[in-house]
Amino acid sequence: MSGAASYDVYRGGGKVGSTTGTSYTDTGLGSGTKYTYTVAAADSAGTAGTRSSAVTATTTGYRPQCFTDNNYNQVAAGRAHQSLGYVYAGGSNQSMGLYNVAVTHTLEETSSGYFVIADSGCPS
Repeated sequence: MSGAASYDVYRGGGKVGSTTGTSYTDTGLGSGTKYTYTVAAADSAGTAGTRSSAVTATTTGYRPQCFTDNNYNQVAAGRAHQSLGYVYAGGSNQSMGLYNVAVTHTLEETSSGYFVIADSGCPS
């Protein structure tokens, strides 16, 4: 917008702030998380124009990982634990079935040491 007095910054559709320059620092974000941003120029009265095309940014930090293996190996690797012949995902305690090599699951580590069953696939 020609003659813009400021720029409104939106994350995920909600306004998170504004700036008079060409940069903006967003705070309070989760690590290893994707966020979508748009920007709209505003005139001196504060009236915002049309929003820009969306861009995606990912914060640094922990990135989820996936591990596919049989229940015995998931326990051996520390991603799950067993109790009375059954296996449970580490952190979430989701039941994974019998403690043996015949049952296979994909576990997604969503934060350090916290695993959930992700048999239908892991998000990228």
